[in-house]
Formats: sequence, C-alpha cells, structure tokens
Amino acid sequence: MKANTQIKWVKTALNGFIILAITFTLLSCANQQPPGGGDEDRTPPKVTIVSPKPNSTNFRGNTLIFEFNEYIDRRSFQDAFRTSPQVKGDIEFSWGLKDVEVRFPKDLDKIDANKTFVVNLSTTLKDIRGNQIGEAINFAFSTGSKIDMGGVTGKVYNTAKKSASVYVYDLAKNYDPTADIPDYFTESTAEGDYKLTNLAPGRYRLITIIDEDRNLLFTSERESYGVLPYDIDIKDSVVTGNVDFYMKQITAAQPVAPELDASKYFKDSLGIVFTSIEYNSSLVLPEQSIFIFFNRYKPTRENFTQNFVITDENGTQERVVFNWKNDSLVEVFSANRFAANRKYRISFPLKTTGDTVYNFSLPFRTVSVNSFGELKGRVSSAYTDFIITDQIVKIELEADKLVPILKYSFDSRDTVFSFKNILEANYTLFSYIDKDNSSGYNYGYPFPFEYSEPFYIYPGTINIKGGWVVENVNINFVR
Repeated sequence: MKANTQIKWVKTALNGFIILAITFTLLSCANQQPPGGGDEDRTPPKVTIVSPKPNSTNFRGNTLIFEFNEYIDRRSFQDAFRTSPQVKGDIEFSWGLKDVEVRFPKDLDKIDANKTFVVNLSTTLKDIRGNQIGEAINFAFSTGSKIDMGGVTGKVYNTAKKSASVYVYDLAKNYDPTADIPDYFTESTAEGDYKLTNLAPGRYRLITIIDEDRNLLFTSERESYGVLPYDIDIKDSVVTGNVDFYMKQITAAQPVAPELDASKYFKDSLGIVFTSIEYNSSLVLPEQSIFIFFNRYKPTRENFTQNFVITDENGTQERVVFNWKNDSLVEVFSANRFAANRKYRISFPLKTTGDTVYNFSLPFRTVSVNSFGELKGRVSSAYTDFIITDQIVKIELEADKLVPILKYSFDSRDTVFSFKNILEANYTLFSYIDKDNSSGYNYGYPFPFEYSEPFYIYPGTINIKGGWVVENVNINFVR
C-alpha cells in the first residue's frame, strides 16, 4: 500500500513538472526576451541562410525559409516581408528560435510557372533589442528555367536623411500609384543609395516616396516624393546606373525660411538679444540685411526704431530701413548699402526689468573687395531634347555654414560659364534645366503624372577663395 502511494506521488510530481515545462516553453515562445548578461547588443541582425538560394531556378512549392544570426522581432519581420509580384492570400509564418518559415497559400509554380519572384525585407526589420538593418535585403528566384537579371541603381537625394521607398511600375499595365501597388520595389539606405535587381525586360516608370503608412501606395498631399525626368527601358542582364531622384519634402508644418529661424542665430553674452551675424563678424556683405531677435524683452516698435543706431568707424550714422517680421523679430538694412571693408557698430538701449536698461552693442566689418572669387566650368547633357543655347540652365550655390545661409543663383545659356563676385566660403552646387521657364525647380508629380526637370548635384563642396578662380567645374546632365 505504501509503495502504491509513493508511485502515485511520483506520477503526480512528474505530471506537474511536465505541465510547468510546457507552460514555460509556451511563455518563452509567446514573449521574446533578449538573453540576459553581457555587453549591450547594438549590431543589426544578418540573414545567414535563405531557401531557396538567391537566383535559383525551377523553384517548386510554397515555402521560404530564413535563418538569422540572432533572435528576430517577429512583428517587424512580418511588416518588413514583401514579394514582387505580391502573392495574394494569407501568408503564414512559423517560428523557430532564430529562423522563420514563410508559407504561401498556393505553390508559386502553380501561380506562374515561369516567373521571377523578388523577395524584399525592408529596413523596418529589427532584432529583439531593436537594432534595425541598415539596408534592405533583396534576393530573387524563379519558377522557370531562367531568372530575370535587369537592374537599376541610383541615389535618392532626400534632405530628411531617412530611408525612402523606390517603386517600379510596368508601363504595359495601368499606372496609378495611388491605387495599384508597384510591380517591384526596394528601399534606399539612410544615405540615399538604392539598388533594384532581377527586373524583367520592359518599359518602366520609377517613383520614390516616404511611405509613412507602409501600404505600398502614394498618398497624395501627405507623403514626400520624387519622380524622374524620363521612363526607363530595362534590358535583360543590363544594369542601368545613375538613376537619381531629387525628393520634394512634404511636411505638416510650414517650413521656416533659414533667415527667419532664430534658433540658428548668435546670442549675446546674456542671452537676451539674438542676431543673424556674429559679434565682430568680418563676413558681412555690403547689401546684406541683419536680423535681430528679442528672446526675453520685446521693445515697442516705435521705441526701438527711435533709438536704433548704426555708425561706421568714422562715427557717421547710417540711414536704416526696418522690416518687422513679428513683434520679436526685425530685419534691418542700410538704405544705401554698407561700404566695403569698413567697421560698423549696431547699438540700442533695451529696457529689461524695472528701470534697468541693457545697452546692446554689436560691432562688425563688411567684406573687402578681395574677399570674392570666381567660378568657371562647362555644361553638357545626355538629353537629346535639350539644346543648351535654347533653354536656361540654373546654377545655384549655397553656403549653409554661414548665418544667414548665403545663396547665389546664376543663369547659363551656353556650354561654358563664368561667374564672378562670389564671397569666399564652401558651397554646395545644385543645377537644373529650367524646361518650363519658371525660375524654380519643377519636382514633377507621381499622379496625375508629370516628369521632373533634369538636375545635377555636384559631388562634395566647392571652396571659393578671395581673389582666386575655381575652374573645371563640369555640370553633366545624365540619363
């Protein structure tokens, strides 16, 4: 009797242990947790094995397998996973520890017996510690004996510095990016580089967007976008390079003009008055205006204009024009332009607390005539519909390290150009063919579709030095 009791107790304990073990396993699977201990993991996950192998042919079945070097955030994988063309129906995901099996509702060879499928894992894929992959993962396989090998590479110029989606539409079909998902797609890196592979021969239209809602569609009036000045003919086993986009930024808030952004101004020692030029600056242009921002104490407009003075090094007072942007920000400039290479001083009293008066003073010097350089170069184009002498090429220089930002805009109607009187600084160069003569860059539009204007961005910066000529700046509009 005693032995039977012991056997019963052992069975009960064993059953309890098994139940606990199963419960623990289920909880572990349901709630992914990073392993404890060790240094903090900041390394993005990597794919170590995929099945089928990239660029394999004659694929049969409905299952793909991915294996990673670490634990993957499952929800991010499901959000990141896409195929081109998209397979209709519900997709199932079966998880192991560091692997996942993706099952489609039908065998892919029965959907299309001679089709190249491109698998895409977007940059939203991350491990369980939140480390995202830096570049989209793409590979292809075919259900037939041949795999498509056309490709496109390029760059997305995006001031938001974030990954952008690049969508490809077969023009043999209906084109409506607001209603139809693309035939192919990929994502750029944060730096803007992108690569499309395994495209079938044909004529395609490419657009890029910041797909905020991740629905593979263009949402008008809400998502930043870029379109090309042309459509692309893809040939078998040919990679078309230098297919670059210049994105138009769409933001909910109205952008602030750089000269009105007081956060970039120079503040005085007390943090009371902010100005667009630095104390003792020697880079003020004769025609330059000066912005003054009142951080804490706002004078009345009448009091300020009555007491504001600009004097030169000889004590001569300048005639001044005021342009109030709001009660905290005023733009001032000389009615007759400042003289070159001359010292000036701005001064005015400002009432602070009680009867306390703060006497503000800001000395500066205008640039000398020797502070300006010259830029020379050539313009060429691969666009057969563009004759340089018939259309204006806009060339824009910007020195964004100066406050306020300094910009120049020049027009060229020849294959060669020479521009003088450029203040010494480091400049970026942006150029475009002003096909619509609007004196502003036309970004085009995804739908109803409008081509953008051809553009060129000079690699790196151009260093203009006073009294020097920078030569051989070549602007080449490629396609």
